[in-house]
Amino acid sequence: MDALQDEVESLEAILMEDVIIKRTPSGEVDFIETTVLPLTGEEEEQQYVCVTLQVYPPQGYPDVSPLFKLLKPRGLDDSRLESIRSACNAKIKESLGFPVVFDLIEVVREHLTGSNLPCGQCVICLYGFAEGDEFTRTECFHYLHSYCLARHLNAMRRNYQEEFEKLPAWQQKTADPFQALCPVCREHIGDDTDSLKCAMPPSELTNAPDFKVTQELRQMQQRMSQLYLQQKSRGAIIDVKAEGAAVISIETEEDIRRRQRREEAEAAKKLEGPAKEEPPKPTTSSTFAPVVQETQRIAPEPTNNNYHHNRRHYRGGRRHHHHHGHHHRVERDREQNSGVATGSASGGGSSSNTGSGKQGKAQSASSGLAR
Repeated sequence: MDALQDEVESLEAILMEDVIIKRTPSGEVDFIETTVLPLTGEEEEQQYVCVTLQVYPPQGYPDVSPLFKLLKPRGLDDSRLESIRSACNAKIKESLGFPVVFDLIEVVREHLTGSNLPCGQCVICLYGFAEGDEFTRTECFHYLHSYCLARHLNAMRRNYQEEFEKLPAWQQKTADPFQALCPVCREHIGDDTDSLKCAMPPSELTNAPDFKVTQELRQMQQRMSQLYLQQKSRGAIIDVKAEGAAVISIETEEDIRRRQRREEAEAAKKLEGPAKEEPPKPTTSSTFAPVVQETQRIAPEPTNNNYHHNRRHYRGGRRHHHHHGHHHRVERDREQNSGVATGSASGGGSSSNTGSGKQGKAQSASSGLAR
């Protein structure tokens, strides 16, 4: 472990911030990580490829061979990654018993410097990078033809302007400004449209033959047509117009149960057949009695100018009834008062005075009611 510790200290002194030492909770080295770039002197913009190297020193290193991984390759295809991996394995076998992390870094750097040209395809035109093509490396280490990138940024700016003009005036004041994005990872990149305008189109795009329908393409179309018909017969084709007009509704569990019960009831009715129509029931007088009562209850109150005869007679009868009631009460009071007066006259003078007083009051009350 002393050899590993010395090697880690040497790597930190040489690479400084470019190396990451990941340790376990017990303090032992878990893995060593660094991003390897090609040697281009002081021109960092000419570094078109890179890869991240991770080395895992096992227990007993350096007498035991370490494990390594090549992560986040940029500008490298599978064949070039395989050649770098083979060179690293060969170096590990040669250096068994000696610290090998720094040697692995140098092996990877040599391969990147010898082929400092991105491979693969431009994600915009889908053509490769040929000798003499002008290409651009983004800040996120993705590679595009300069001509293609200029067209991509122009299209993004045009779409942004169209969406910006649709916003109301108050939202335009707070809208974010235009920001160029990488077409691969959507990270922010520099907007160098002016410097990219003079870029020539890639050679493969210029020399590309005109499109022609070949026999292979016709056979592919036939296979796709058969597959389409098969999917359509099984109901697997989505009708865009029908789906666009559909309204999404969310049903609760109670709604689902209610709908299922309704569907079951409808299915049961269909199985039973059409129900026989019942004859209409005769209308009786009692059926309309509540209606008549309700009509009388909500009828508007008649005015004095338009007095209904029945209403007047009803009120008159009510007043006549009250009048007879008062008359009977007066007669009854008179009989009681006369009886009291007779008893008081036979009983004494003081009682006679009291009775006469009561009789006078009863007579005055009866005369008032009679009026």
